[in-house]
Amino acid sequence: MPRLLRTALLALALAPSAGCLQYNEQCQPLIADPDTVLGYLGSDVFLDRTHTRHDNHALGQLSADALLHAEDNNSPATPTELAVVNGGALRSEGLCVTRVSIPKGPLKNGLLHEVMLFENSVVTVDLTEKQVVDMFERSVSALFPANQSIISPPGTFLQVSDGVSLRVDCARPAGQRVQELTIGRRTVSLPPSSSASIRYRVAMSGYLAQGGDGYGAIFKDAASDVSRNPVTARGETGRATDVSLSEAYMKSRYGSEDRPLVAQGRIIFQNCARPTR
Repeated sequence: MPRLLRTALLALALAPSAGCLQYNEQCQPLIADPDTVLGYLGSDVFLDRTHTRHDNHALGQLSADALLHAEDNNSPATPTELAVVNGGALRSEGLCVTRVSIPKGPLKNGLLHEVMLFENSVVTVDLTEKQVVDMFERSVSALFPANQSIISPPGTFLQVSDGVSLRVDCARPAGQRVQELTIGRRTVSLPPSSSASIRYRVAMSGYLAQGGDGYGAIFKDAASDVSRNPVTARGETGRATDVSLSEAYMKSRYGSEDRPLVAQGRIIFQNCARPTR
């Protein structure tokens, strides 16, 4: 059964009214080598929404870093400066089991493909400074302030790539929470410049680029505007996806037990509720 069909059946099976999985074929691996060890995790990785959508997350950062380097081999005129991955792209519902966490140690290929179930295409595009800041304001708009319980945070929250430092203050109203933002060696102006000439090269899933999770009002037609130089990532065998890029990046960067993957404090949370473990 093709992966997209199995994914669709899984979505139906996981719907609140659907009950238990009914077809054994849905429990077949998504890939041919599910037991291949891609690399190593330096600590337990929690998959509940309070961690994937309200905190720095190791697998979210892995995927963002992989997207950041998606065009490295294509000699782009403008290198990618930033990549983002929506927290909703990381799933706890596997084909046959819902996982609370992944234990420290080896990460198998089949498990990564279940956590990153949707096989999104990857688009790199030029965004203005205002679009970048508006993007992050939307990302953190639903974070819960300190002393509140984190209840069903939305998938709009963005994990960020290496080289990004973002400080948010959850005591401030939505739309005014981004207090500091550095992308590589560039300090982003706050409030942002309205000049269309100040641009950042950003990689993201095709789902986000096409306006998913409500980002369409911010990105508008950037993914199809030739002046924004949109590029869809390609691999050796065709279209590259977020999970195929993440798989390769995990192998290349964290394939040794001496250098495991751990979450980094790229997003600094101030006056925000924190996930409990």
